[in-house]
Amino acid sequence: MVQNEALNLILTQLLSRNLGEAITAMDNFLAVYPHQVNADRLFAIRSDYQLMADYWRRGFKDPQLPNLYDTLLKRMYVLYANIASAYSIRHTPLFSSLYYRSHMAARDWAPQNIREELESFVSEVAMLQLEAPHTAEPKRKQLYQRHHRSLIELFDYILTSGVWTDGFSSAMEEMLLSPTVDTADSQLLVTAVMLAAVSCFDIAKFRLLIHLYQKAVDEEVRQRALIGWTFALDTEIARSIYPEANTQVESLLENEACCQELVELQKQLFYCIDAERDHATIQNEIMPDLMKQPGLRITRNGIEETEESDLNEILHPDETEANLERLEASFHKMLDMQKQGSDIYFGGFSQMKRFPFFNEVANWFIPFDFNHPDLEAISEKFRNSRFLQNVLHGAPFCNSDQYSFTLAFEQVASKIPPSYMEFVENSGSSFYEFAAEEKNTPTFIRRMCLQDLYRFFRLCKDRDAFRNIFDPEQHDYLFLSKPAFSQTHIETSFNDVTAFLLKKNRRTEAAAMLDNYGEHRRDFHYYMMSAYLGRDPKSNYAQALTLQPDSQRALAGYARALFNEGDYQQALDTYDRLLSLASNLDSPVQPTPPKTKSYLLNKAVCLSNLKRYDEAERLLFRLNYESEDDANVNRVLAWTLTCNGKYEQAEKLYNQLLSADKPAADDLLNFGFCLWFSGHIDDAADCFHRYLKESGESKESMIENELELIRAKGITEPEIQMMLYIL
Repeated sequence: MVQNEALNLILTQLLSRNLGEAITAMDNFLAVYPHQVNADRLFAIRSDYQLMADYWRRGFKDPQLPNLYDTLLKRMYVLYANIASAYSIRHTPLFSSLYYRSHMAARDWAPQNIREELESFVSEVAMLQLEAPHTAEPKRKQLYQRHHRSLIELFDYILTSGVWTDGFSSAMEEMLLSPTVDTADSQLLVTAVMLAAVSCFDIAKFRLLIHLYQKAVDEEVRQRALIGWTFALDTEIARSIYPEANTQVESLLENEACCQELVELQKQLFYCIDAERDHATIQNEIMPDLMKQPGLRITRNGIEETEESDLNEILHPDETEANLERLEASFHKMLDMQKQGSDIYFGGFSQMKRFPFFNEVANWFIPFDFNHPDLEAISEKFRNSRFLQNVLHGAPFCNSDQYSFTLAFEQVASKIPPSYMEFVENSGSSFYEFAAEEKNTPTFIRRMCLQDLYRFFRLCKDRDAFRNIFDPEQHDYLFLSKPAFSQTHIETSFNDVTAFLLKKNRRTEAAAMLDNYGEHRRDFHYYMMSAYLGRDPKSNYAQALTLQPDSQRALAGYARALFNEGDYQQALDTYDRLLSLASNLDSPVQPTPPKTKSYLLNKAVCLSNLKRYDEAERLLFRLNYESEDDANVNRVLAWTLTCNGKYEQAEKLYNQLLSADKPAADDLLNFGFCLWFSGHIDDAADCFHRYLKESGESKESMIENELELIRAKGITEPEIQMMLYIL
């Protein structure tokens, strides 16, 4: 919706529940944009407000005053919403065209008339089945053209209709639930309601979407309604003006099945917004392997070898087997991505949204149908194409992509020789087919709806006219982080969702989820995930340990947090506790298990930082004896030896570390200090030069970080300054 500073001020006052200021702000707006009907409605609200205020100022204690105030606040919001909608229509070319097209149709938009028209279409289609094909076909075309035009006008009307009355909403609900209305029509109209309610919150539309979700028998309608009310919920407006909206959501969340669907929906939204990243993965990592394998071809039944492969196997048997394994792995990786919910087709179909067909907003959401008037010419030529039918029914394409594929297929098929078309018709249609029962599941249906929405908000030329539910800055797609879902039954699934976000490296969104936890839901996993995100890790790990004192993960994190804060003694005590726990779990078989080895290594670092070098050395020499090529062990041992003044032993280890193909920059730094402390000034400076070049750190910072140790080694201030000078 188009933004206007004066309208934004009115909404701000309403959200603050300051009715008097909202009335004043609306007065100022109507002075600039005069409209008699709106002025009359504002006058009525102001009069009722003044009457209520007069009684209050006279000292009367009216027990109904809070209810009266809330009623006036809602009336004021309805006036604001209708004015904001009208302003948006006037100042948005798309909405202007949709509004005037729907009103120029000169139709009566009473719900009863709409219902009769939609039901009449269903009965007329049924009657066509009784007619002879040669007479039925012309009537069918005319019927579908008329119906499509009427449906588009209704879609436009809903998008630009402003706030609904409860009566209108109830009548629309009854119509959309009716089995006598075509499900495809209901699905499209539910999407129109959603888009309108998302742009400007309307309690009547919101209630309609919730009722459709609760009552619809048709799963396609039900899933669109679920997505609709989820995004239509405006938390701030619900909190300040329509608390009944939050009450309805809380009631829904008492149902475990509803909670499960919402959790699935939340995860599916992230698969949608990762579509372009997944496309890059396919293009850069998977497709190169699929394309470069000689002598192999991919069919709908899997990977097959050709005659060229037979020859290659004779000449290079080991290479052929390795190639086949890589190809199988790449092929199944792509299929696994798709099965998990990744939108693997977005990248390819994003190039097919430039057909004139997609200039019509409704066409992005209308369920696929060969009877669509814009497919009339294609239907006549390819309705019986086995290849096309197999692809459309077998491949997991959303409605938008099915239209794209059909339009693109017609363009290609019209330009290739008939002999090749015959070959195409007899060939396999796709690599992977969904079973019919899988395509009918709520999860799959919801995924297809979301993919249609994502394509619209990402690719439609008119997308900026709408509030983008996938906006990466607003994070509306993370609906479970809204306050309406906090302290409800669905909170039991917050850990699941937050862990999912962390696995997808969505740290900002994971943090937002953690912020929405109620105090009573902050369990062990909450504190562990908070600490993992760096949110006061010491405190959060400590809280986790109060709940599970023997958790090695929590103890390890707590020790690391203590170390990072410089509390080496307490970190040492914690690593001792970890080693005690690990010794009860580890088998006596040598060598030291990886976890125990990690704890020992970290303990040695703590001892070294506490200047207990001899103790640290004993631990490190034990680890070095077991794994003499372990760079981490050698690195810590070399530094401990350096700090303990055993420079010759340390130098041998540093030479070993720096002989690696890509030596670590820190090894150059530490070796530089070792050489400096042992009196090899030029060699030390050379190491420092190389380190500073690789790390980008300043020489002053490099010295400052180890100033205490430098002074402890007897190096004077003039020596420090001379070293800085030659660097």
